Amino acid sequence: MKFRLSILLLSFVYFVPGRSQILDNSMFRIYRAPFILGCVTHLRFDKDATYQIAITEIHCSLCDHEELRNSINSTGTWKQKNDTIFLKSNKDETIVLKVLTDSLLRPIFPMGIKPDLLSDSIKTKLANGRLINNGDEFHLIYDTYPNGVARTIIDKYRHRRNEYEIGIDANGTLRNLHYYWDEKRRKRLR
Repeated sequence: MKFRLSILLLSFVYFVPGRSQILDNSMFRIYRAPFILGCVTHLRFDKDATYQIAITEIHCSLCDHEELRNSINSTGTWKQKNDTIFLKSNKDETIVLKVLTDSLLRPIFPMGIKPDLLSDSIKTKLANGRLINNGDEFHLIYDTYPNGVARTIIDKYRHRRNEYEIGIDANGTLRNLHYYWDEKRRKRLR
């Protein structure tokens, strides 16, 4: 009986939402996907097991902007199990993300498209990662220390020519600043 109880407690502690490797040393993190359904999308994970997905830029002039916001924007809770993150939205939808690295997340299915409308062969190809392109991946752009001070700010992955990467110490002082021009690191600003 004690063995079963200890296994039950261990599994409960392990699967509590927000108890994860991705936010071990952070208060919150923000990721950016450069092109989901023609939109730049931000994903924020908070230490209290909540998340928020929001469109920041829409590049599709012929699309219905309100429909895009309704299909992509969401809030809810998240939990991580090994290298998979499950986002449970307030709309009763579940989004599954694969953790490729600490700074790169890839959705299993395309965001904004309901998986029940897809055929089984397309679902299999999506699950194997063959149909997701690089624009759907979420790149880390903002990371914090456990006290909320910014650790890293990366202004990359926006398909711009000039980009910045800023590192900040826990006391708030600037640790480093790297400048990129046309995807190459430069010593001086242009």
